[in-house]
Amino acid sequence: MDKVIATMVKMAEMRPSIIKLHEKGYSTREIEQLLDVSKSSVDRHIKRYEKTGSHEDRKRRCRKKTARSRKNIQRAKGMIQRNSTSKVNSGRKLGKKLGMSDRSARRILHEDLGLKAFKFQKGRS
Repeated sequence: MDKVIATMVKMAEMRPSIIKLHEKGYSTREIEQLLDVSKSSVDRHIKRYEKTGSHEDRKRRCRKKTARSRKNIQRAKGMIQRNSTSKVNSGRKLGKKLGMSDRSARRILHEDLGLKAFKFQKGRS
């Protein structure tokens, strides 16, 4: 596993060198031998550079946060500050008010706002 991570870091550092050597007129075989990387890696990085004009990583696609957005977190925080009793601010009721699942509402309460889902009770005396 460590070797894979080291290789990824190494390749990220090698890309500018691969591109510079390519622009100076070196062949892929010569670049491969000089930098001790595979021919397929050299070809891939040159092709990406010619296509995008940059050797930087491409932007990754990922799912957007919809329920736990900053806007919804602020709305939940405002609702709790206005009425702080636990019966009104249950995850289920908060989810209904915000138009999201109760699980997302509970995640906002616990992970984002740091609130607990229970009420402290007095001990016996």
